[in-house]
Amino acid sequence: PEPWHVLFVCTGNSARSILAEALLNHAGRGRFRAFSAGSTATGTVHPQALQTLREMGIPVGEPRSKSWDELA
Repeated sequence: PEPWHVLFVCTGNSARSILAEALLNHAGRGRFRAFSAGSTATGTVHPQALQTLREMGIPVGEPRSKSWDELA
């Protein structure tokens, strides 16, 4: 079956939605395809968000802060 697509949205897309995207992509084991975006994206991912994911053993990949306009 096709995975469910999920979009996590927050203001800056620098931490919370980045964390949610990575966590669901990891924990969903192919059942979900998560994305994240922000209404006023900062353009940078908060380093502590990346560190938190690494400490949890979640693959970080190369996340980036992006506007929700990019996903429209």
